[in-house]
Amino acid sequence: MGYRARIGRGWRVTKLGMHVVRADPELMVYMLFSGILSIIASIVLLTTTGGLEYLIGGEEGSEEGAFVVGTFLSYMAIAIITVFWNAAIIASAHERLTAGTNPSFSYGIKQAMKCLPQIVIWGLISGTVGLIIMALESMRDSKNPGMALLGGLISLIIQLAWWITTFFVVPMIVLDKISIGESMSKSPKLFVQTWGEDVVSTTGTGIINFLVCLLIVVIGLPLGGLLGEVLGILLVFVGIGVSVLFFSACEAVNRASLYYFAKTGESPPLAQKYGIDF
Repeated sequence: MGYRARIGRGWRVTKLGMHVVRADPELMVYMLFSGILSIIASIVLLTTTGGLEYLIGGEEGSEEGAFVVGTFLSYMAIAIITVFWNAAIIASAHERLTAGTNPSFSYGIKQAMKCLPQIVIWGLISGTVGLIIMALESMRDSKNPGMALLGGLISLIIQLAWWITTFFVVPMIVLDKISIGESMSKSPKLFVQTWGEDVVSTTGTGIINFLVCLLIVVIGLPLGGLLGEVLGILLVFVGIGVSVLFFSACEAVNRASLYYFAKTGESPPLAQKYGIDF
């Protein structure tokens, strides 16, 4: 299949995602809960593990050790929470795309709960890989140019390989209820079938989000001069937050659409409602 056809299909996937989220902004609530719960988990775990210094006995290095433990636990908790809510929104989006119904907010949560053990395990795995990538990226701060370049290069390769390998893992877990091992073996094969659409839809959603956020800043800052600095900053902050939530939800819908297309070779039934054909 030619590059132009893949690019065009990827853009149509992106448009479908935006149509779906505009028609059902409730999908953004999944992303909102994910962000709020991640922040709460980080604060609780970092605050709690900060007390480890006293349990350890206040010895030299104990404070740093407690911070490392808190950071690790926080990262794992955030990873699990993120996977759970991504699974919930993908399940809800898939129901909309295929059945044309408007399931309740609890529908996605119930579907994610059905595969909670796999979600927890996958969250731990993806969180661990994320920490490894962060450690490699920290090498960029090295005073040795060679080490900095090597760390950045290895980090980029791992991120790309991980993205390709795991692109459809969460949809497989929550929609088909298959194991993590089987998901990881099948996901790359489906990605190869739709690699152009995957890249275009992901990149396109990110670019549009960036442009919208930039527009909000350009409009919000002058308003701040007229309405007051605090109100202007608040408007910009809220506007950017809504934009991030909207396009994060769009990306989840896009992944559900791409998964359906990768498996069937056809557009999701709901696409016809908006005159979109993959």
